[in-house]
Amino acid sequence: MQTVSIIQREIPHYRVPFFSQLSARGEREGFRITVLSAAESGPPRGEFRHRPLPSHPIGRREGGLWLTGLTKAIAGSDIIIAPQELQGLNIPYLWARRRGLCRRWIWWGHGYNFQAVDRLSWSRAVKEAAKRFMTRHADGLITYTEGGANYWRKNGLPGERVRPHYNTIDVEGFRSAAAKVTEEDLARARATLELDEKSVLLFSGRLYGEKRVDILLRAFARLQERRPNAALLVVGDGPERKGLEALRDALNLRHAHFLGALIDPGRLSVYFRLAEMLVIPGLVGLAIVHGFAYGLPLVTTDYPAHSPEIEYLTTETGVMTKQDVDEYAAAIEALLKSPNRLKAMRAAAMQAGDGLRMSVSVERFLDAIKAFSNRRRQVIMRSKGDGK
Repeated sequence: MQTVSIIQREIPHYRVPFFSQLSARGEREGFRITVLSAAESGPPRGEFRHRPLPSHPIGRREGGLWLTGLTKAIAGSDIIIAPQELQGLNIPYLWARRRGLCRRWIWWGHGYNFQAVDRLSWSRAVKEAAKRFMTRHADGLITYTEGGANYWRKNGLPGERVRPHYNTIDVEGFRSAAAKVTEEDLARARATLELDEKSVLLFSGRLYGEKRVDILLRAFARLQERRPNAALLVVGDGPERKGLEALRDALNLRHAHFLGALIDPGRLSVYFRLAEMLVIPGLVGLAIVHGFAYGLPLVTTDYPAHSPEIEYLTTETGVMTKQDVDEYAAAIEALLKSPNRLKAMRAAAMQAGDGLRMSVSVERFLDAIKAFSNRRRQVIMRSKGDGK
């Protein structure tokens, strides 16, 4: 049994099913996996080994984190998987000592800092240079998407040392929750929000500036003038909520409802079932997969700092416009006016969700671990064979 230590800054809720499935499958294939992260208010509700460690934040926004006791906790691991983002300030120190700590060191992350392209400060440039150096001197890199893997292949990393696992969320879990939603549940929600005979648009995510919900509300105001049977549901909370609700009222948006943060998959599924498309003008991350789980195409803009998962968007599964209120409103209206096109997009989104199931992502991740674990052994065996 090989021991695997996965270092994380924190464990967000969407990672819990991933680590649970990865741990169970890894155990069957000879890998005992432990996830180490900053101590939380309580252990994550998942079936995997988790070791919380005391932490000390360093810096302000997007600052680093020091995990106390991490060196001792991972010493002797067969494999260490570390976050390539380098937010944990222990990581460069541990990487320098990796030969005495483990047999193999694997990086895991975006692969490429998509959100730093247009604002590369000198400090970030130094960090990116360090990341490139350390990435090239490890046993492998697991990236979120194919785009991240291609970036490193083009920048000289041998193809056998980088693999994407296609970052995702619990598509199967959301679909299971959706299957439990009854027609009575849907009817009750329609009645409460006065959605009968309306085409429902859905935003789901944190309400902060990068999401550009202001563009969505202004676009909806244009749409409301031409299609009064459209409705907008905003699921989520955040620092921008009060200002956005004030903007809604100022624009006299009669059918725009702010529903707050919803954690329960059953309640959340009701609104995803009612919607015809997902509308997120700004930063898109794993929300695109959430939409695909329910067969919802995405309408977004060419926001310059999307997360890597924006790669999952195609012309079959959604629309990307310029960051322009009128153009965004026109794209939504065009879909609503073309039922056949919208139906085809919904089918394509559902199919895309099939390929982004958690079980598939876990399989790719574990395959990468196995490949990188065997790589050095294979190189040694080839070298011995050449010498005979």
